[in-house]
Amino acid sequence: MRVDQFAFVPARGGVLAVDGGLPSVEDDWELATLTALLPQTPYLRLAAHVEVAPGHFQRLRVYEPVDAEGTLDVAVPTALRPAFEQALAEANGAPVPALRAAWSQPGWHAQVEAWAGLPLEQVRVWPLSAVLRNGDVWFKAVFPRFHHEPAVTEALGAPRLLQVDHERGWMLMEGVEDVELDDHHAAMRAIARIHREWASRVDEALALGAHDRRRPSALPHTLVHGDFHAGNVGGETIIDWSDAAVANPLFDVNHYLLFREPDEREALLATYAEAWPGHDVAAQAAACEAETYEYIAESYQGITDSLAPDEQWWFAGEQARWLERASAVRAGKRPSRDT
Repeated sequence: MRVDQFAFVPARGGVLAVDGGLPSVEDDWELATLTALLPQTPYLRLAAHVEVAPGHFQRLRVYEPVDAEGTLDVAVPTALRPAFEQALAEANGAPVPALRAAWSQPGWHAQVEAWAGLPLEQVRVWPLSAVLRNGDVWFKAVFPRFHHEPAVTEALGAPRLLQVDHERGWMLMEGVEDVELDDHHAAMRAIARIHREWASRVDEALALGAHDRRRPSALPHTLVHGDFHAGNVGGETIIDWSDAAVANPLFDVNHYLLFREPDEREALLATYAEAWPGHDVAAQAAACEAETYEYIAESYQGITDSLAPDEQWWFAGEQARWLERASAVRAGKRPSRDT
């Protein structure tokens, strides 16, 4: 795969150019490589991601304006021209789509640093969230559909929040153990503890802003994560509660076990089942596996509908992919990574 990255940096009189074109790097997925070529200015958003040939992509990344001489006489790849012209118009005062994330606007990064009281470097910025850090202190902002995440994280007590702004969906927190999780049984025990505890706190979860997505369930409804996988577990702490909802807890379990081998699935289900004596958790999880993937498809549709129209391409095909997995299960087949 080849990815050519181009930077759009507004400047006096136009944009920054290098040898008559936009600053760019080839065959590099790393944002830091492109950023190193630019004046120190915050990255705002990915304005375009276009496949120009099989396996060959071009991206246009937008950065905060700089106080330097620019030019309008600049070569732009044909596939990126519409996005470039839109970004240029916005830099010159054209309306910005109302649903675009706050962190895609100039000045936002400085506001966060003033609020946090310390300098912060970017880790990841995309339409759903912005993640910044200073050593072992992390900052996260989420887009409006996920504004409940700080409140849910605070109620869970881990990771520990240092500051929180519920209205803006901001939280400054201590880092969690940054390790690759090998003990999946520990993850099962951790999510099982939360599921059991919050089965009696459903009203509290809803008051915190977790989405109400209850439907018939063999296990009691409870607080569910919604995107539970090994990458969202650090040590014994589960992070990234953006998709938090009140729903069937087995949706989290089925999501985590999606691509596990049969023997490992059976063992991990047995570990999770320790929290639910009297329930045939393995059978109940199998019975709602297709429903799990339909639930996730609905999540992606809700996310897509909440994005600015020019950013909905981020999740194109996700709903169909998860529905295909559901169809495979209903047909008696194991879903594949290809779907």
